[in-house]
Order: sequence, then C-alpha cells, then structure tokens
Amino acid sequence: MLTARVHGFSLMELLIGVFLTTLLMTGIVQLLTGSVAAYRLQLDQSQLEESNRFARDVLGRHIAQAGYQPEPWENLSAFPALTPESLNGDSLRGDQLGLQRWSNQNCYGNDNPVVDSAGRPAFHLLRLRFRVNPSKNLALTCRYGSEASALVTQINNHGLVEDVEAMHVLYAEDNDADHIGDSWVTAQAWHQETNVKAVKVALLLSSRQVYGQPVSTEITLLDETLSAPADGHLRQVRSFTVAIRGRLK
Repeated sequence: MLTARVHGFSLMELLIGVFLTTLLMTGIVQLLTGSVAAYRLQLDQSQLEESNRFARDVLGRHIAQAGYQPEPWENLSAFPALTPESLNGDSLRGDQLGLQRWSNQNCYGNDNPVVDSAGRPAFHLLRLRFRVNPSKNLALTCRYGSEASALVTQINNHGLVEDVEAMHVLYAEDNDADHIGDSWVTAQAWHQETNVKAVKVALLLSSRQVYGQPVSTEITLLDETLSAPADGHLRQVRSFTVAIRGRLK
C-alpha cells in the first residue's frame, strides 16, 4: 500500500513568506499613518475655520451695534462707540478692543429686570472688552449698569474662542465728513472717535497638533509683522471688517 508524503515549507520559503508579509504590513501601516495624519490636518483646519467663523460672528455683532443709544436726540454730547479700553499692542498677544452701547439686555442676553415707565426693559450701559488672554483664548469681559459709575462686571475674562494667539485691530476714520473711512489708524490714534466708521480685525489662529518640520516664519497681521516660533504648529491669519452701524446721527 502506498503512503502519500506531505511536504512542508522549506526554510527559504518561510523566510520569503515572512519578508513579503512584513513588506505588506509596513505598507499598510504607512498608508494608515498617512491617512490618520491627513485626517488630523483636515480636522484641525476645519476647527480653525470654525473658530474664525464664531469669532467673526461675535465680534461683528458687537462692533456693528456699538455706539447705539435709544434716544440720541436727548444726549447733546456724542456717545462714543469705542472705549478707552481700545488699546494698541498692549501685549505680545496683540490689541484690545473696547466697545459700548445702551442695551435693554444684559451681558448674558437676558432682558433687563429693571423696567421703564412703560413697563418695558430699561436701557442700561453695556461695556465690552475683547482681548487674547495667556491661555490663547479670545476672551470677553462685560459690564452692565444704569450708568458708567454703576457698572457691574457680569462676565470676566471669559474665553470665547480657543487657539487664538493674537488679535490686531485697525479703525477706519472719516476725515472729510463724507461718511466714508479715509484712512486706517490704530487705537487712540484717531483725531475724533465719532469719526470712526468701521473696525478691521485680524486673528492669528494656531492648531493644537504639530505638523512637519518646525520652521520659524514671519506673519503679518494688518499693521504688525510677527515672528512665529518654530514649533511646527499650523497657523492661519483671518481678517474681517465691520461697519459701526449703531451710531444714530
């Protein structure tokens, strides 16, 4: 009776098989690593864009409403839209933006519990300050009260937008009374605050992840050129301009 012989793999065949398997696994790992890196980059870019949109919406809304007063004809002096807290380059994190208006809603967006003679929420003074804090957040401080001497801080240095390294601000001043901005100036460099018609804001956004080789670069934000550190973080500059429409005159 004949018995069939079962042959196994030779040592050379096993070595070739291990080599091919290793080569295949290395390719798969590299492919997955590249896909994960691309996904992380896309995710960080999307996050930076979302942060920019939110900052633009918040700042844009408050800039547009700055200087508003419900009955301007009763106030003989011009009511400033920009406060002395608007400062140029007060720190490495850029500028501060100070705004104010009369509002019947407080810092939280709730109706003023104090009512006027008609039983409606009374208008009180709302003052806002925007700046970049040490935690790389675009932060808001908000005060509310019946007058400048009675303001109560309701929001103190609250981070609104993360991953913001710097904010720079310029102001469009109308020098010939044609209601059109003629020149861009820094904070407090205007001849008359009531002639400021618009505000331009530039934000420097930085990713949380590190990408590629760390290289130091120069970045321009409006009137300033900054030297970005060689830390490998992805950085983007986003700017927008908002007209001050709250002035009623």
